[in-house]
Amino acid sequence: PIATFFAVRYNNNSKKKGWLRHARNHQNHEGWEFTGPDGTTTTVDLPHTWNARDGQDGGNDYWRGTCIYRTRFAAPQFNTASHQVWIQFDGVNASAHVVLNGSPVCNHDGGYSTFRANITELLRDENELTVEVDNSKNDRVYPQKADFTFYGGIYRDVSLMVVSKNHFTLDYFGGPGIRITPTVQGADASVQVTTWHDGEGEVSVELLDAAGNTVATGKGPDITLTIFNAHLWNGVKDPYLYSCKARLVVNGTVEDETTTRFGVRSFKVDPKKGFS
Repeated sequence: PIATFFAVRYNNNSKKKGWLRHARNHQNHEGWEFTGPDGTTTTVDLPHTWNARDGQDGGNDYWRGTCIYRTRFAAPQFNTASHQVWIQFDGVNASAHVVLNGSPVCNHDGGYSTFRANITELLRDENELTVEVDNSKNDRVYPQKADFTFYGGIYRDVSLMVVSKNHFTLDYFGGPGIRITPTVQGADASVQVTTWHDGEGEVSVELLDAAGNTVATGKGPDITLTIFNAHLWNGVKDPYLYSCKARLVVNGTVEDETTTRFGVRSFKVDPKKGFS
């Protein structure tokens, strides 16, 4: 059977409504072929781990090695001249080797981080995706030792992203293509906003308070803005967050948009008073 895929996200220029993250499509997370430790192939649903039992039986002898996941899906609708299709894995523990239609897509080490890959050129009308997952001990993935189980498997969502060729970078360490660095300066805060993007476009940045009011704006891929009389984040007592909205504009059209929340605070360590 050919699935419509797990979750498809369209960026602004694809659907004219900004980013749409569809509700998790449970049906399309179902029916993956799984070849497990004993070589037997069964059908499983995502999220999945092969250590669900032996990883929590009180011993430290749970199985670690390589298993294989496989599924089939239909290509999403997109304009081949102006758009790209990326695949996103929210979490695969611990190392992953991804293959699409027999061609290598990417390798990833690290079980707790998102990773993505551009699969536009490898797509067919009907596709077969294979993911080899390895949770055996190796010197590439940390931590090397811990008081918890290193569960092997695809334990978070998998999705496709249909984006304009002009978009905030998707392969920069699994992030959204933006970095925000606030610094408290008296009653105010300076906020450095650094963005990365692929293709053309001018970056515009807008900072908003928790009520959605604009507090600062600017343009450029690496700018510093000021929030006057900044409201500080103070943990559970007052977890106040600002938002940073970055837009990538080409000839007056918003090609991509990303929003990230952040808090403003400072801390210090005093030899007499300790951490504050």
